[in-house]
Amino acid sequence: MNNLPDKKMSTFCAVDDATLIKLINGARRRVVYISPGIHEQVAVALGKRFSEVDGLDVTVVLDPDDDVCRIGYGDANGLKLLHASAGRNGFWVREQAGLRVGVLLADDQTLIWAPTPRSVESPPISTDGASNFAAPQEALFPEPTGMTPNGLLLGNHPSEQLAKAVAAEGINADPKLAEIGKSAITPQRVVETLAALEKNPPIPVDLQRITRVFSTKLQFVELTVKRAKLSQTQLTVPSQLLNADVKDELKGAIESRLKAFADLRDHRVEVPAFLNGEPAFGRNSQPLLESASEATLESFRKAIERKFIYDIPGYGRLIAKDEKSTFEAHVAAYTKQLEEHSKGLRELVDAQAIKILDEAVDLIMKRAERSGSEFRPDRSSLREELKKGLNKAKNEAPSVKVVFKDVTFEQTKSADFRQRVEKALPAAKRKQLGQWAHDFDAAQAAGKVEP
Repeated sequence: MNNLPDKKMSTFCAVDDATLIKLINGARRRVVYISPGIHEQVAVALGKRFSEVDGLDVTVVLDPDDDVCRIGYGDANGLKLLHASAGRNGFWVREQAGLRVGVLLADDQTLIWAPTPRSVESPPISTDGASNFAAPQEALFPEPTGMTPNGLLLGNHPSEQLAKAVAAEGINADPKLAEIGKSAITPQRVVETLAALEKNPPIPVDLQRITRVFSTKLQFVELTVKRAKLSQTQLTVPSQLLNADVKDELKGAIESRLKAFADLRDHRVEVPAFLNGEPAFGRNSQPLLESASEATLESFRKAIERKFIYDIPGYGRLIAKDEKSTFEAHVAAYTKQLEEHSKGLRELVDAQAIKILDEAVDLIMKRAERSGSEFRPDRSSLREELKKGLNKAKNEAPSVKVVFKDVTFEQTKSADFRQRVEKALPAAKRKQLGQWAHDFDAAQAAGKVEP
């Protein structure tokens, strides 16, 4: 049987998930899938064929390294689903470290493609998706004009097939009928490309790779906590009520503040208990409680920061990505306790509002009497202003915000940044980064990047 593609079938083709699924589903005798990783849709299609191993020979080879998913050659769900499907059917998925080529054998059809690193670029799109693929004996890949080929569909004589597909020099083929390369690269096109590169120079690929490795290990983090200390909230007394004797031009510049909640700093409220960021339960599976104050919650937050966050003076704060989920669990626990504590304090303030206002008004009136001034604040107006501030304090709940940002090449190429990171990180974290700082130092010495 001659397995060369017929006249309707393209040698060069755009390979996406739909392409792979169509070929996998159409195989009757053999499926050999070789690729760095696998995406979820393809894993589902391939997993369904595992149950047919009695009548179908299936071979799968992948690179299970986590960087495969980070780069975008596959995804975690695809790997998880495929491995689970293989396990249910007594089937082993083979491993090959560093694999970066895609090969799919479906019966007598051979598809070779360059897997797309989807963290860098989008994959090409085959003609209208899998639903429009023809049967194997027809045109599988009727490519549209302007396709972006990343694959080859090969027959039994690949060298002849490829030579014809590109109308290679030395064979009797019309260049107008070539599948790709029908136009020449003009001098103007080269000038435009070089001008674009000069205007926006590319990052040296080896250093870009090092930066990517760094950014998979560490990330900037901003932990912002607002309105967490009700005890420090101050009630403002307008100048016209408290300083009527002050000259008009100064009245707007003078105001008095009253710390009406200072005694609440050490007031304890029952809040949910957590252990290593997870809710704690008693023997009867009931959630455990513990008492917390503003002071203990502040200590909890600082303990989280000391455990997970590394200060890089002048640049920000870094967190190890392999500890990110644990950090987020601890922050969620802190947030829950902070919210429950704030709720308890606000309920207390609400219950004691009259007492707080009376004490504040009395304090201000006595201060006015001791001042020796004939001016006396209007008691009802003073109370009304203080009440507004009290209500505002009760209604302002605390908030916790976490923002993550990736490390950039501009930062990693800075010798100062690298030195500060090396100094701030413990030995275990420095080991995970490898010789990244040394590589950048060597690149700067060679003139690849500016210091």
